[in-house]
Amino acid sequence: MISAAVLALAGAVVLPEMSEAHRKWIDEEVVYIITDKEKEVFLSLQTVEERERFIEAFWVRRDPNPATPSNELKEEHYRRIEHSNRFLGRDTFRPGWRTDRGRYYILLGEPKITQRFSGSNDIVDSELWFYQGGSDKGLPGAFYLLFFQRDGVGELELYHPVGDGPQQLFRSASVVLPDTNNLAAVELLEELSPDLAHASLSYDAGQPPDLFTGRASLGTDSVLARIEESPKRAIRTDYLDAWLRYGNRVAADYSFNFVPNRSAFGVLVGPERTAIVHYGIELDPENFGLASDEEKTKFYTTLDVTVEARNAGGTLVFANERSDFVELSSSQVQAIERFPVAYHDTFPLVPGRYTVSIILRNRVLKRYTVAEAEILVPDFSRSGAALTEPILGYRTEQLFNVGSESEMRAFQLGSLRLEPSADGYFAIGDTIFAFTQAIGTPSEAQVHFELLLGDEVLDRQQAPARESGAALAELATLGAVGGNYLVRARLLRADGTVLAESSAPAILSPRSVVARPNFVYRRGFNAGVPGLLPLVLGDQWSMLQKSDLAGAEYEKAVAAANQKLPQARWKLAYHYLSQNRTAEALELLASLEEAFPSQYEVVAGLGIAYSQAGDDARAVSYLERALTLRPPSTRMLNALGESQERLGDLEKAKGFYQRSLDLDPDQPAVRERLARLVSK
Repeated sequence: MISAAVLALAGAVVLPEMSEAHRKWIDEEVVYIITDKEKEVFLSLQTVEERERFIEAFWVRRDPNPATPSNELKEEHYRRIEHSNRFLGRDTFRPGWRTDRGRYYILLGEPKITQRFSGSNDIVDSELWFYQGGSDKGLPGAFYLLFFQRDGVGELELYHPVGDGPQQLFRSASVVLPDTNNLAAVELLEELSPDLAHASLSYDAGQPPDLFTGRASLGTDSVLARIEESPKRAIRTDYLDAWLRYGNRVAADYSFNFVPNRSAFGVLVGPERTAIVHYGIELDPENFGLASDEEKTKFYTTLDVTVEARNAGGTLVFANERSDFVELSSSQVQAIERFPVAYHDTFPLVPGRYTVSIILRNRVLKRYTVAEAEILVPDFSRSGAALTEPILGYRTEQLFNVGSESEMRAFQLGSLRLEPSADGYFAIGDTIFAFTQAIGTPSEAQVHFELLLGDEVLDRQQAPARESGAALAELATLGAVGGNYLVRARLLRADGTVLAESSAPAILSPRSVVARPNFVYRRGFNAGVPGLLPLVLGDQWSMLQKSDLAGAEYEKAVAAANQKLPQARWKLAYHYLSQNRTAEALELLASLEEAFPSQYEVVAGLGIAYSQAGDDARAVSYLERALTLRPPSTRMLNALGESQERLGDLEKAKGFYQRSLDLDPDQPAVRERLARLVSK
C-alpha cells in the first residue's frame, strides 16, 4: 500500500523535505526512465538514507553486467543527458534534456542515421533520426523520429504524422499546396528524400506508407508509446512490494535490495508426533553473492535467516533468527555458478493455520529475499490414520549413517531424502517424486499416488509406508502437456477402504528443462537436544495463551535436566506464578540465582514470587534491582505497588500503579486500587 503522502501528490499532504540533489535526481536525471511505481515510492521516503539506498538499488536493477565494477547503463544514461544539454538545447532557452530531441536521445541514444534538412526555401528546418530497434526492448525492428521547426521558428519539435501532417513541413510562403491534400505534399517530400516522405506518414520503417492516398498511419502513437516504455519494460518492481511489506524488518542497507526466489514448504511428523515444517528457498546464481580471499581459493558469505509464523489473528506464534557462515572452495563455486543455490531448514510448530515468513539476508551483497506460505499444521497427536500433504521433488537420495531420527534434516525422513521442486515446477518428461508420510497406519495399508489433469489420470503408483512412515512414488510426465496438475495420495486398506487422503499441486512447463540447485545448504531442527523441543512448543502455546498446554511442555523441558537450557526453568516458574503455585516457582528460581544473579527473568521472577508469598521487603529488594536491568512489565510494577502498599509506603505504591497504567491503561483492577489510594 502506497503511503498517504504518495496518494496526495497534488499538495493535500506536504511531501517530506527533499534535498536539491534528490529533487534533481527524480525530476530531471531519471524522469524519462523511472517507472510510476518507483517514483511513487521514492516520493514517499522520509529520510536521506532511505533515498540514497533507493538510488543505489535503482541503478543496480539496471546494471547490464553486475560482474563488472562499472554500471555501463548508468554511465551511458548520464552521457546522454550531458550530450542533450550541450548540443540539443542550443536553439531554445530550455535545458537540452527538456527538449523533444533531448527526451528521445536520452531514451534511445545516438541514432543510427541522422538526416538534416535546413537552409531550404521549401521545407522548414527538420531533422530525421533512424533507429534499429529490437523486440527485446519492445521496439519495432526499425523506426523513424522526425523533428521540425514549427512555422519555421523556434526549437525543433517532435512531428506527428496525424496531428501535424506532411503539409506542416513546408514553408507556406514558398510552396502552395491544396488545403487538405497530403498526397501532393508527400510527392514533393519524396523527391527530396524517400525516408522523409515515409516518416511524414509513418514512423514504423517496416510498414510501407500509403503513397497512393497520402493517408497518415494511426500506428505512430503505438511506436511512440513503445519508445517511452522501452527503458521500463524489463524492470521488475517486486523489490518495491517487498520494501512496502518488509522494509521495516530489515536493516536500512538492505531496504531496496530485494531479490526474487522460488520456495517449497511441507509439513512432516517428527518425534512424539510433533509437526515439523520443512522449507527450501532457491536463488538464481546472480542473486547469491560470495566474497573471496586474496588467492581466490575460498569463497564465503554469512546468511542471516529470520523465521516467523503468525496465526490468522496476527499473533506471532514462532520467531527465530540464526546466522550461518557459508564457505565454498573454488571448485564448488565453478560447479554452481550457472545453477540456483538453495537453503533448507526445519522448525517445529503446534497445530493451527499460519502465515509463515522466511527472510533470508546475504551479508556480502546486502540483498534479501522473502518466502511466504499459508501452512496448515494438523494435530497429528490426536488423529488416527493420516497422510501428510505430498511434497513433490525432482530427485531422491538414500542416505547412510543418518544418526538418530530426532536429528533429521530438511526434507528427510529416516534415511530417505527428497530434493523438493521449488514452486512445484517440472518440465515435461521429468519424473515427479511424490513424498508423503503415513501416520497410524495398519500394517497392510498401502499409499496410492495419482497424477491428475482434471479427472484424467496420467500415471498412478502405489507404495508401502517405509521407516518413519515415509511413502514415495515416481510419477511419469512423458507425453503430458503443459498445465496445472494435481498429485493425490490416498491411504488404503487391503480391501480398498480409504483411510486418509491428501494432495498437492504440480505445474508442468513446456520448457525443455527446469534449472535445479547444484548446491544446497542444509539445516534442521535437532529435537535430540534434551528439552529443546518441548521448550519451543511451550513458547508457542504460551503465545497462543494456551496456559495449560504451555505448562505441560515446560515441565517436560525441565524434566530433561539440560543445564544448557536454564530458560526452561524460569519459564516454568512464571507459569507456576500465574497458577499461584508460588512455592514451586520459588524453588525453581532459587536454583538459578547463583548462576544467573543479573538475569532479568530470574531477579524479577524472584521479586514477583516473594510478593505473592507476602515477603514484601525481600520482594521490593529484588524488584527494584530488576528495574535497573530492563524496562519493567506491568506485572512487575503491579507486584512492586502491592508490596509497597503492604509495607505502608503509599506514595511509592501509587507511583508504581500509575506507571503500570501508563504502559497498559486497560487494567480496571489496578485503576480501582490506585483510585482507592488517592482517596485516602
